[in-house]
Amino acid sequence: MAANNAVLNRLEQKGAEADQVIEYLKQQVALLKEKAILQASLREEKKLRVENAKLKKEIEGLKQELIQAEIRNGVKHIPIPSSGTISAASFSEDLPQPAPVTSSSSGPKDQIKGGSEEKKKKEKAEKKGEKREKKQPLPGAGSDDSRPMDVSRLDLRVGCIITAKNHPDADSLYVEEVDVGEAIPRTVVSGLVKHVPLEQMQNRMVVLLCNLKPAKMRGVVSQAMVMCASSPEKVEILAPPSGAVPGERITFEGFPGEPEKELNPKKKMWEQIQPDLHTNDQCIATYKGVPFEVKGKGVCRAQTMASSGIK
Repeated sequence: MAANNAVLNRLEQKGAEADQVIEYLKQQVALLKEKAILQASLREEKKLRVENAKLKKEIEGLKQELIQAEIRNGVKHIPIPSSGTISAASFSEDLPQPAPVTSSSSGPKDQIKGGSEEKKKKEKAEKKGEKREKKQPLPGAGSDDSRPMDVSRLDLRVGCIITAKNHPDADSLYVEEVDVGEAIPRTVVSGLVKHVPLEQMQNRMVVLLCNLKPAKMRGVVSQAMVMCASSPEKVEILAPPSGAVPGERITFEGFPGEPEKELNPKKKMWEQIQPDLHTNDQCIATYKGVPFEVKGKGVCRAQTMASSGIK
C-alpha cells in the first residue's frame, strides 16, 4: 500500500513538472510568434520606407519637369527664399498682404481658401501681362500693319488662259485654266460671259490678281481674278505688254515691297486698294497714276476703255 502511494506521488510530481514544461514551451512559442511578427513588421516598414523614398524622388523629378515645361511656356517662377535670408518686410512692396484675422473661429480651411483665391488673382494678373506683352510688337520687328496699304501688297502677275469653258451651273460665268508660271495651272472663275465671247478667251494673255483668298463660285473654287477695265456698260480684259511671259510680276514705280502671301479679307485690303486702280486717258492701267509695268517689257493696258475703273 505504501509503495503504491509513493508511485502516485512520483507520478503527480512528474505530471506537475510536465505541466510546467508545457507552459514554458507555450510561452516560448508565443515569444517566437511575437518576434516573427515584429521582424515581419520591421521588414515591411523598411520596404515601405524604400518605396516612399523612391516615390518622393520620382515626384521631385516630375515637379522639376513641370517647372521646366511651365518656364518654356512663359510661366514665371519666383523662388521662395529661406526665412533667415530675407525679412518679411521686403515682401510688403511686391506681394499683397494677407487680411488680418478678425475672428478666432476661422480655421485652417478658411486660410487655405483665402490663399487659393490670392493665388488665382495673381495667376490672372500674370496671364493678362503676358497677353499684353504678346500683343506688343518687338522693337524693330516688321509687321504687315507697319507697311502702307498700297498696291505693293497685291500679287499681280502675267497669265495665259490655256482653256476656257462655260460654268456648268452658272450661265454668266466662265471657268478657265490659267498658267501663272507655277507647276500647276490655276482654276479661275470669271463673270465675263456677257462681255467677252468664249472663243476670245482661249490662249489669251491676261493680268491676274493671284493672292486673293480662294473662293467657291457656284461650286467651283476660283484661285485668282482676271483684271479688267470696267464700267457699268462695258468690260475689257487688261492685256500685258508684248513679250511678257506667264508668271512675270506686275510692278509699280515708287511702290516697292513683296506682295502679301494672301490678302486678309477681314482687313479689307483689296477693298482699300482697288478704288485707286484706273486706266488713264491713253487706256494704260495705273495705280494712283503709276502704270502697271512688266520690267523691260512695257505697260499693261485696256483695248479702248480710257479713264475707267479696274477690278
